[in-house]
Amino acid sequence: MNRVEITLQDIFWALKKYIVWIIAVTLVFTVCAWAYSTFFVTPIYSTEISVCVFSNERGSSSGVTTGELAADAGIANTYQVLLTSQPVMNAVSEELGGTVSPEELRGMIKPEVEKGTQIINVSIRGKDPKQIADIGNTLAEVAPTCLNALARGGEMIAVDHAKIPTTPVSPNIASNISVGFILGLLLSCAVVILIALLDTTIWREEDLERAYNIPILGSIPPMGAAAIASAKRKDRR
Repeated sequence: MNRVEITLQDIFWALKKYIVWIIAVTLVFTVCAWAYSTFFVTPIYSTEISVCVFSNERGSSSGVTTGELAADAGIANTYQVLLTSQPVMNAVSEELGGTVSPEELRGMIKPEVEKGTQIINVSIRGKDPKQIADIGNTLAEVAPTCLNALARGGEMIAVDHAKIPTTPVSPNIASNISVGFILGLLLSCAVVILIALLDTTIWREEDLERAYNIPILGSIPPMGAAAIASAKRKDRR
């Protein structure tokens, strides 16, 4: 006999039957996610500097025209690309005493123009909080001279300097624990439902009716040990 269908009642009954197993598997996944995030993933820190870019197309009036703002935005986009260029990275690496290579610096630095402005936010990510703060501040110090020589059409000044971060941005332990909990719960429930689908054992009267399509006329109630012993004594008499 093969069970061809399963009802919500069957699913509920199976989940209830294996609830301890479901809880155990969910806890194992949750603990594993916490342990992996805490002991096996290297923390990544992030800091940021901000620089402001001006074009050389400034008039003598005190106000700023739309054309000047457009020129500032254009030079900001150019500076965004040049911030991770080889000359700038070489200058920063040299200023840091060669402790970080230009190639490593390029992978750690990500400049991005703040939309609609002449501000460039530069994020620096790495494993050492002090090192990335030093990189950010060195970049803010060295980049204006390098970029002025490269672009020859603008000026850049530092707005915000880098600070040493105290907490990592990766891994997100709380998020990983939540993922582990949900994954363990879903996986254990899926396995239990699969077991219920493949199980052809007759457990209840409803299973018998559904399997053979016949009505149940009567049933023998369960008997405890005392009732069984009493029935045996009556048989001996």
